Amino acid sequence: MKVTVDTRKCDGNGKCVEVAPKVFKLNERFISVVIDPKGDTDQRILLAAKVCPTKAIILEEEETGKRIFP
Repeated sequence: MKVTVDTRKCDGNGKCVEVAPKVFKLNERFISVVIDPKGDTDQRILLAAKVCPTKAIILEEEETGKRIFP
């Protein structure tokens, strides 16, 4: 699964980091960045995307590019 963060939407609340700290971290501007897209299970990464209040986390199938979330 391809995991990206739309930095224009991220407001830095850190919910994704709380759910999947091996996948996401907040940078020096308190914007979420992906540190390891394979750092947790797909289910946990999907949960992190779902708890993002601004829906800044984008999940896609690697092979086809089909959008999984949002």
